[in-house]
Amino acid sequence: MIKLMSKYSFLIFLSATLIMTSCDDDDDEEPNPGPSGPTQNIAELASASPQFSILVEILNATNLVDAVADENASLTVFAPNNDAFNAFFDAENLTDDNNNGSRVDDAIAAFGEQDIIDVLLYHVLGSEVPASAIAEQIYQPTLSTASPNADALSILVEPAGGTVAINGASDKGATVAAADIFATNGVIHEIDAVLGLPNLVDHAIANSALSELVGNVVDAMLVDALSNPDAALTVFAPVNDAFTSIQSTVDELSEAQLVSVLQYHVLGSQVRSGALSSGNQTTLEGQEITIDVIVNASDNLTGVTITDASGGVSNVVLSLTDIQGTNGVVHVIDRVLIPVL
Repeated sequence: MIKLMSKYSFLIFLSATLIMTSCDDDDDEEPNPGPSGPTQNIAELASASPQFSILVEILNATNLVDAVADENASLTVFAPNNDAFNAFFDAENLTDDNNNGSRVDDAIAAFGEQDIIDVLLYHVLGSEVPASAIAEQIYQPTLSTASPNADALSILVEPAGGTVAINGASDKGATVAAADIFATNGVIHEIDAVLGLPNLVDHAIANSALSELVGNVVDAMLVDALSNPDAALTVFAPVNDAFTSIQSTVDELSEAQLVSVLQYHVLGSQVRSGALSSGNQTTLEGQEITIDVIVNASDNLTGVTITDASGGVSNVVLSLTDIQGTNGVVHVIDRVLIPVL
C-alpha cells in the first residue's frame, strides 16, 4: 500500500511539473512587437491630424506634398495649426469669395503661388531639429530662398518659457504649441502663427540682443530704408553692450550724426561671410571701413575685424554671421563703428 501511494505521488508530482513547465514556456513567449518608432512621414502625419487640415490643403494646392513626404529627406517642419492660418487670413482680409468653404485659393490668388511657396518653405529646415536641441539662441537656414542671391533665409529659434520661440515670437514670428511630433523623415513642431518672411529690420527686431540698434534705427527714421524690398544690403549690427558702453556719446549725437553713424554700418550690396575680403569698403554713409579677414591654411574663416575711421576695431561675431533676410544679410559685431562726424 505504501509502495502504491509512492507510485501515485510520483505520478502526481511529474504531472504538476509538466504543467508548470508548460506554463513557464507560455510566459516566455513574447507578443509580436509593434513598430519601435514612427510609421508615417510628415505628409501622412499632417494629413492624419485635424489641426493641420488647412496646412495640408495649401500644401496640396502648391504641389509641395511630395517634398514633405520624401522618405529620403530629414526635415523639420514648423507647422501652423488651423487657428494660425485663420488668423493670417483674417489679418490679410481674405474672404471665401467663391463660397467653397476655403480661403486657401483666395490666398494664392491674392499673393501669387510663388510667394505662398516661399512662405511655406520658410517653415521647413533641411535637417531634423528636435526641441531638445534648441538649448540656446540659434539661427538655422530654411528651405526658402526668397533673398537677393537666392541664399537660404535664416530663422531664429530659442528656448522661451518652457517652449520654443521662433523669430522672437515677434509680429512675423511664432511660438511652438506642441513639439516633437516625430515622423519617418523628420519632425513636426506645431506653431501658433504663420511665419512672415523677414527683412533686415525684422531680423534685428526678433533678436533681443539687438534691441538698442533697433531703437536707434527707429529714432533715426531709417526703418523704411533698411526694409526696402528692392535692396540688397549688408548690415554690421552692434550688440546691445556695444551701444550701452558708449551711451553718453550716443546721447550727444544730433539726429543727422546718428543717421551717419548707423549708415556707416551698412554696405550697399549683399556680402556674405564667405565673400568678405580684406580691404577698404565704402559704406552707405560715404566713408570707408577697413575689413581684415583671417583665414587659416584650410581656407576656414577664423576671424574678421573692422576698423573704423577713428581707428577703433570691432570683431565680427563669427557664430552670428550670414543672418539672411529678404533684402540682405546681417553680421553681428561687438563694437559700434564711428565715422568722422
